[in-house]
Amino acid sequence: MKITKRQLRRIIREEKQKLLSEQEHQMYEEDDELRELGDFIGSLLHYSMEVDATMNDMGMRYGELVALGTDARMIKNSIRELADKFDKKLDDIVRFK
Repeated sequence: MKITKRQLRRIIREEKQKLLSEQEHQMYEEDDELRELGDFIGSLLHYSMEVDATMNDMGMRYGELVALGTDARMIKNSIRELADKFDKKLDDIVRFK
């Protein structure tokens, strides 16, 4: 079975995200609501990556969807920024505890 470079990149990206989401922050042990919020953000990030990849694939077939792919990419980047900020804030909570 042959896979394209794009498919390989997508697989690598998904596996990387799975590995990152499996690493738990020490604050998750102390606060279930933080864990739940972190899980929600992780899910948002996962699904935004899925939508972005699907839109890119569909945009190749249907030119009309190219603009939506750009929107999906912007949303994915915003969610990634949210996830990064959340992680930094968790680190701050630990540091100033």
